[in-house]
Amino acid sequence: MRIGVFAALLGLALASPATAQSTSAPAAGAGTMTGPPPTTGAPAPTPTDLDLPLERPVLTAPTPTPPAPPPTPDDGDRDDPRDEPPPVIYGEEISSENDTIVYVLDRSGSMDWDVGSYTDLDGVQRRGNRMDRAKVELSRSIQGLSRNFRFNVIAFDCANYQWQRRLQEANDTNKAAALAWVRRLTPGGATGTGPAVALALYSDRDNKSVVLLTDGQPNCGLNDWDDFSLDAHRRVIRNENVQRAVINVFGIAASGQWRRFCQNVASDSGGSYFDVP
Repeated sequence: MRIGVFAALLGLALASPATAQSTSAPAAGAGTMTGPPPTTGAPAPTPTDLDLPLERPVLTAPTPTPPAPPPTPDDGDRDDPRDEPPPVIYGEEISSENDTIVYVLDRSGSMDWDVGSYTDLDGVQRRGNRMDRAKVELSRSIQGLSRNFRFNVIAFDCANYQWQRRLQEANDTNKAAALAWVRRLTPGGATGTGPAVALALYSDRDNKSVVLLTDGQPNCGLNDWDDFSLDAHRRVIRNENVQRAVINVFGIAASGQWRRFCQNVASDSGGSYFDVP
């Protein structure tokens, strides 16, 4: 009896794990045949209808967006000729609507008066008459003209003397030629202010700026020999200024009614009057 029980226990202990498992729990879905198929130990085949990458993806860093460039100055403003400095004479800036200027210099006999000191183009202190002082200021102004300007020079007594017939570019060659022409001017004769300024206006209608340097009293040059009055000279200038050029007047030691004439010529055109020695 003891031998039979021992043998039965020994047989139960030597049974396989699979046999033991099958005896301990029934298979899922037993009796209905609807459960999953038994596992055989082999890997399941890879599905071929899935939208998956077949190769390992390569990760790359995103391309950085470059920073926006700094704003650049407007080319039109940088190249605008008006960025250049305006003409200067006797320390006064002269504006010009279209970068043109005509200088009108009195070379009458009274410009030989009144010797005084001045600084020449080389910075040397000298003494000279009204003409000497006016010529050096005129020359200094021509030297300082910006490249974008066009200019001309007229001298007058009872007649008129033009450096050129039309406006010229303010390049180095033209400026040097104008300076040489101015140096040769000497005082003599009477004063035909009205016709000289009128010539600066009608000889080139593009011109919008006139600078008049004079010691005052006009007394010749008009076609109407019966009228040499200050008002007649003023009227000739005013009537000829159809392009509405601005006339700035520098009165060289001007006084009395001659000074008032110069002031009126300037104010008629919207220009300015300046007293200079």
